[in-house]
Amino acid sequence: MATELSASRVLTYSAALSEGASDGGRLASEAKLFASEAANRACYESLQIHGGNGFADEYEISRLYRDVRVTTIYEGTSEMQRLVISRKILR
Repeated sequence: MATELSASRVLTYSAALSEGASDGGRLASEAKLFASEAANRACYESLQIHGGNGFADEYEISRLYRDVRVTTIYEGTSEMQRLVISRKILR
């Protein structure tokens, strides 16, 4: 989880630094795709670690697990991000 968090940060910083460059849109899509998918994986793994208690409202992971699902939909679904990335690469 920590490795994916670090990789998400590096991708996001790289996309921010390349703003306005010809590959800036692709890098932003890659960062958004990777970070949202990594967040989903991290929340899922955390929920597994907590076991049945992970679904209890007393644990913050239950809210995070519900909230993180929207990251793959908000500001472009993961499938749309994959389309943007592939179109930029194939040009």
